[in-house]
Amino acid sequence: MILPDDIAETKVILKDQYFDLKGLSAYSDLAVPTLRDYIQGDALPCFKVKGKILVRKSEFDLWIERFRMNKNKDIESIVNEALESIKNN
Repeated sequence: MILPDDIAETKVILKDQYFDLKGLSAYSDLAVPTLRDYIQGDALPCFKVKGKILVRKSEFDLWIERFRMNKNKDIESIVNEALESIKNN
C-alpha cells in the first residue's frame, strides 16, 4: 500500500494492511477475477464491509504459502509457523 507523502508520517508503522481486490491483484500479480473465484469458493479469507471486499495481507501471505512448489521450508516460514503455534496455545 502506498500512502501519499502528505498523509504518511515516517514514524507510523503499519502492523498489517488490508487490500481491496485491485490492490491485492497488484501485490500478488493474480487477476481480480481469479481472486474473486478463490473468495467465492471460501478458500481465501476476506472481509466484506459495505459491499467492499478486503483481504488482510498477513492472511493472504499465509494462504498463498499453500501453493508453494518448493516444499523445502525457508527459515522465515519456520519462524512464522512457530510464532503461530505459540499464539494458538
